[in-house]
Amino acid sequence: MQVFFFRGGRNYGNRPYFPAHDKDLGVEDVLAPFIAQFYEDRAPPPLVLISHAVPEQALIAEALAVRAGRKVELLTPQRGEKKRLVEHARGNAREAHARRVAESASQAELLRQLAECFGLESPPDRIEVYDNSHIQGTNAIGGMIVAGPEGFRKNAYRKFNMKSDITPATITG
Repeated sequence: MQVFFFRGGRNYGNRPYFPAHDKDLGVEDVLAPFIAQFYEDRAPPPLVLISHAVPEQALIAEALAVRAGRKVELLTPQRGEKKRLVEHARGNAREAHARRVAESASQAELLRQLAECFGLESPPDRIEVYDNSHIQGTNAIGGMIVAGPEGFRKNAYRKFNMKSDITPATITG
C-alpha cells in the first residue's frame, strides 16, 4: 500500500505500508481492512482516493464520516487527474515493494552467512542486541534493538531504566 498525504491540493509526502495478509486474498480484500485500520487513530480527509473498489465501500465511507463528524467519500477514479494520482501512487507502491524484496533478499543472505559463521543449524529468526550505559555511575539505562529476517524491528526496541548501586570510579594520579 502507498499512502499519499494531500492537504489543500498540496502533496505533503507519502509512505509505503506492507500489511500482513493471506496471499490468496485479492487487493480489494486487503484494502478494505487497511483503510479501516489506517483511519482508526487519525481523522480521515473528506475525500479518499483508492485504486480498487472495495466490498462495503459505502459502509466504510459512512463509518469514516461518523468518526470525522462530516461527510467522507471513498472514490475509485476512472479518468482524469484523480486517476493519474492513483496511478502514480500505484507506481510508488510497486517501487517500494521491489526495494523491500531486494532488502529482504540481502538480509536473508546476511543471516545465512551469520549462521554459517557461528555453526548454527539455520539462520536466526531474531537477534537482540543490548547496551547498558551510565553517566559516571549514575542514571543507568539499558537499550535493546532487535533484528530479524525482515531487517530491524523498531517496534520491538526497548529501553530499560535500571536501579543500581554503581559507585563512580575515581582516578587519581
